Amino acid sequence: MPAGGGVLGRLLWALFGFMPLMRTSWFSLATTIATLLMSSLSAIAQPGAAPSSQTSAPAAAVSVVDGGDVAVLPFINISGQAEDDWIGDGIAETLLADLQARSGWSVTAPERVLAVADGTELDAAATVSLGRQLGVRWVITGGYQRLGDQLRITARLIDPVAQVVTRTVKADGKLDDLFALQDRIATELTAAGSSDVPAPVRQAPSVADKGEGARTQPFSPSVGTGAEGDPQLTEDEVSGTIVLPDGPDTSEAAGPGRPGGAAAAAPGVAASILTDRPSVSLIRTPESPIIDGILDDAVWQRAARITEFVQQSPLEGAPATEETEVLIAYDDDHIYFGFYAHYSNPGTVRANRVDRDQASYYDDTINIYFDTFLDQQRAYVFSINGYGVQGDSLLNTGGGGSRGGGRGGGRGGGFSGGRSGFSGVPTGDRSWDALFESGGTLVADGWTAEMAIPFKSLRYPAVGDQAHRWGFQITRRIRDKDETVVWSPISRDVSGFLPQMGLLDGMTGLSTSRNLEILPTVTAIQAGRLDQSTAAFPTESQPEGGINLKYGLTSNLTLDFTYNPDFSQIESDRPQIEVNQRFPLFFPELRPFFLEGQEIFSVAGPVNFVNTRTIVDPRYGGKVTGKVGNTTLGLLFANDEAPGNLDDSSDPAFGKTANVFMGRVRYDLYAESYLGAIVTDREFLSGHSRLGGVDGNFRLNDSTTFGFRAVGSQNRDLGDLDTSGEMFDAVLTSQGRNLSYSLGGYSIDPEFDSAVGFVRRRDIRLLGGQVGYRWWPESWLINWGPEALYTRNYNFEDILEDEVRQLGANFSFAKNIRFGTSVNRDMERFGGINFDKTRYSTNLFVNTFNTLSVGGFFSYGDQVFFGTAPFLGSGSQGRVFLTVRPLNRLQSQINITTSRLIDPLDETEVFDVKIYRALTTYQFTDRLLLRNILEYNTFSKTVGANVLFTYRVNSGTVFFIGYDDRYQQGDLILDDGNDPAYFGNQELFTTDLVRTNRAFFTKISYLFRY
Repeated sequence: MPAGGGVLGRLLWALFGFMPLMRTSWFSLATTIATLLMSSLSAIAQPGAAPSSQTSAPAAAVSVVDGGDVAVLPFINISGQAEDDWIGDGIAETLLADLQARSGWSVTAPERVLAVADGTELDAAATVSLGRQLGVRWVITGGYQRLGDQLRITARLIDPVAQVVTRTVKADGKLDDLFALQDRIATELTAAGSSDVPAPVRQAPSVADKGEGARTQPFSPSVGTGAEGDPQLTEDEVSGTIVLPDGPDTSEAAGPGRPGGAAAAAPGVAASILTDRPSVSLIRTPESPIIDGILDDAVWQRAARITEFVQQSPLEGAPATEETEVLIAYDDDHIYFGFYAHYSNPGTVRANRVDRDQASYYDDTINIYFDTFLDQQRAYVFSINGYGVQGDSLLNTGGGGSRGGGRGGGRGGGFSGGRSGFSGVPTGDRSWDALFESGGTLVADGWTAEMAIPFKSLRYPAVGDQAHRWGFQITRRIRDKDETVVWSPISRDVSGFLPQMGLLDGMTGLSTSRNLEILPTVTAIQAGRLDQSTAAFPTESQPEGGINLKYGLTSNLTLDFTYNPDFSQIESDRPQIEVNQRFPLFFPELRPFFLEGQEIFSVAGPVNFVNTRTIVDPRYGGKVTGKVGNTTLGLLFANDEAPGNLDDSSDPAFGKTANVFMGRVRYDLYAESYLGAIVTDREFLSGHSRLGGVDGNFRLNDSTTFGFRAVGSQNRDLGDLDTSGEMFDAVLTSQGRNLSYSLGGYSIDPEFDSAVGFVRRRDIRLLGGQVGYRWWPESWLINWGPEALYTRNYNFEDILEDEVRQLGANFSFAKNIRFGTSVNRDMERFGGINFDKTRYSTNLFVNTFNTLSVGGFFSYGDQVFFGTAPFLGSGSQGRVFLTVRPLNRLQSQINITTSRLIDPLDETEVFDVKIYRALTTYQFTDRLLLRNILEYNTFSKTVGANVLFTYRVNSGTVFFIGYDDRYQQGDLILDDGNDPAYFGNQELFTTDLVRTNRAFFTKISYLFRY
C-alpha cells in the first residue's frame, strides 16, 4: 500500500489484499470496503474530522521519513498457514497510516526498517537493538493467528531505550472485521505512546480476604498509585508487562537448534534458541513471601507477571478459554511463583488432596519447566494443584525408557518410533524428588497457589557477574475441558518440547554456597515366615540404621554417598502375570539412592544397559553426577553383599562382596543432539562382566531425529569361561503435525550379556518401520488417524524368527476420551515351529468426570503356548482400571489384569489368570495419609494385604509405619524342590488360606540441609 495514500491505499489494499480469501462472504467483503470508503470520503469532505468516527484527533497527511518516532515491523504469522502470510504486511502498513493520522507521529519508512534488519530473525534482544539503530522512540511488533473465520491480533509497543514492553494490546474478531481490528490496535497503542508515560508500566495486585476462604481476584487494577509510584491502568488498557532481557545486538541463526552467535547466552547455546521465543526478566525481591497459597504478600506487587497463554490442545494456537496469571520473583536463595487459575465456572475445578506426585494424573495443575543450562537437553519440572500438592520430575531428551526391550526386545515385533497419539506436553520421570515449598487454596473463581523453589534443589552453570538465562515454560492443564495451555507456543510441526520453550532472564547474584544434605534413616522390621517343615511361624527383628550424604561440589556437580542404605520397600512391585512368559519380566527401580540421577545413565534402545536392581544388597555406594561445560557426567560405585549371603560357610563365595561400577558421559552438540559413551563393570571373585559402547542422537530438523548405539560386552563366569558379544542399534524417527514415521533396526549377538543390565532377548537381528498419519478436526473429534507397522526378525543363523504386520487407528475425542484399535497378522517361531497368528486389540481411556476414571486394553486371538510341547491356542489378555474419587481426600483404584489360553483341540482351558489389585488412599491432612493395598491372584491363589501410615514433612523427612500380610492356598505352597510343602512331616492338602509371610515395619528419615 502506498505509504502516503491513506484513502486510495486502503481501498486498493482492500481489493487486492483480500483476493486469497474469496472463499469468504462476498457480502461481508463488500460491506467492509464500502464502510471504509464512506468513512474516508467523509474525512476528505471534513478535513477536521478523523478517519474514524471514534477519534477526534485532526487528520494529517502521513509523513514517512528515513527516521521517525515509530518503526513498525511486519507482523508474524503465528498460525504458520502460508495462505495467511499477506495479512501480516497489510497490518503493518495500515498501522503506519493509522498511527500518523491519530497521533501525529512520524513513522520510519518500511524499506529503511527492512534494510537495517537485513534478514535477522528478530527476537526480543534483536528488536531492541534494531530500534536503537533506527533511532526511534517506539518499536511496534506483534503477530496474528487465524482459526477459521476468527482472527486474533497481538501488538506490543516497545521502548528500545528502557528495553521494556510498555503496552501489549490484543484484538479478537472476525476476519471480515480486519480493518476495525487494526483501528482498535492503533487507538490503544497511541494511547500509551506518549513520552511522558513511565516505563515499564506495572500493575499492582490487590487481594482482600472476603472470608470463608474466598478472595477477590488479586490483579484487578484500579486507578491510583502502585507500590513504586507507577500509575495504574484500567483492566481493558493493559494485559501485563514483561521486561525485555538484555542481549546481543544481533543474532545469527544457524539452522534448527545449531550453535550460533548469541554472545550473551551460555556456552554452546544456539542463537536460534532465543529467536522468536517469549521472554520474561525477573525482579529481585527484598522480602520473601509466606508460602500459604494466598497472594497477599508485598512481593507480588512488584513481581514480573505473565498472562498471555495459548492452547496447545485441543485447538493449537487458539486463545486460552480461561485466564491464568503467573507472578515470578527471586532472591539469593529461592525463585518464587504465585499462581491464579481463573474459571468461568468454578464448579469444574478438579483438585484433590493426595500424596506428592499424584495430582498430575487427574487434577488441574500448573507446571513450571526450567532448562537451566539452556541446552535443550534436560528440564526440571515442578507442578502444583489447587490444594498446593507438589509434583516434580525430570524431562530428559536422551533417555531410555526401553526397559531392556522396548523396541522388539520381547517377541521381536514391538518396534516403536511413529507416534500413536499426540499426548500433549510431557511430564518427565516422576521418580526424581526435590525439596521445595508450596501452598494452595480454592477461591471464589478458581484457585491460587504459591511455590518457593530453592536454587539448591537445581543444577545450573556458573555465569559469574552475568545474568542467568534459562529455558522456561509454563503449562496449565484444565481437565474438565481437556485443555492444555502454554506460555511459549508449541507447534505440532516440531517434535521436540524443549526447543519450543521461552526464556527466563535477569537473575543475578544467586547464592554460591555449596549444598550439603545429610539424611539419616532408622528402620525396624519384625518379620515372620512360615517354616514348612514344622508348620511354625517364627519371627525375628531387624533394626538397622543408615545414612545418605549429598554434597554440591559445584552448582552443577553433586556427590552422593550412602552407607547401609535402607531399601525396605514401602510399596511392593506392581504385579505382573508370569504364566506363559517366553522372556523375563522387567521390574522398575523403586529405591531412592539409585533413582537420583538415573536419567544420566539412561540410554535409549532395545537393551537397558544400567539396571540398578541387580545391586541387591549394597553395603555402601557413591556417585558423582552433573554437568561440566557441555559434558554431562555420571559415575556410580557400589559394594554389593548379596552374592556372599549364603548358608554354606564352606562355599568360596561365602561372605564375599561384588563391586559394581557404572560410568556415563555425554557431550551435548546442539538442541536435543549429543554424543555419549557408557561403561559398566561388575567384579566378583574371579569373574567379571564388562560392557562399553558409544551412542548418539542428532536432531536433523524440526521433526526428524537419528539415533544410534554400538555396544560390546565381555563376561567371565566363576568357572573362567569367557564370552563376548555386540549390540548395534540405529533408528530414524520423524514426528510431524500429520505424518509420523520411523525406520530402523538392531542386532543383539547370542553371547551379548551384562550382569548389571537387563537384556530381554538375544540372538536377534531386526529391521522394521512404522508410519502413521493424523488429521486434526479439532471439534468433538480432536484428532484421529491410521498407523501401520512392519518388522522382520532373523536370528544369527539367518532363520526368520518373527514377522509382524499391524494396522491400527487411534482417536482422541473431547471430554478426555481416547480410543484405539489394531489388528495383527504375525508369524512367531518357537521350538522350531512357525506359528501364524491373527490378533485383535483395543484400548480405551475415559476421564470425563472428576469423581470417576476408567480405562484399559484388551487383546484376543491366536496365542502360542510356550511349553515343552508348544501349540497355537486361542487366548486373551487385558487390563482394566477404575479410579473412584468420591471425596477430595479419598480415592481408590481397582485394577484387573487377566490372561487366558484355550487349547483348540479339545476346548480345554490351559490357564486362566486374573490378578485383582485395589489401592485406596485417604489423605487426613497435607502431611498425613493412610494407604491400603489388597491383591489376589487367582492362579497362584495368593492374597496380600498392606496397610501404611505416612507422615511426610517434605521429600526427605518422612515417617512410615506399616503392616504387611501374605497368604496362599495350602495345597499350592511348594517347598524348595518345587514339590507340595510338608508341615510337620504331613502333607497339607487344604484349600484354606495359610499365612506365609507377615511383617510389621517402621521407618523414619530426617533431612538436614545446610
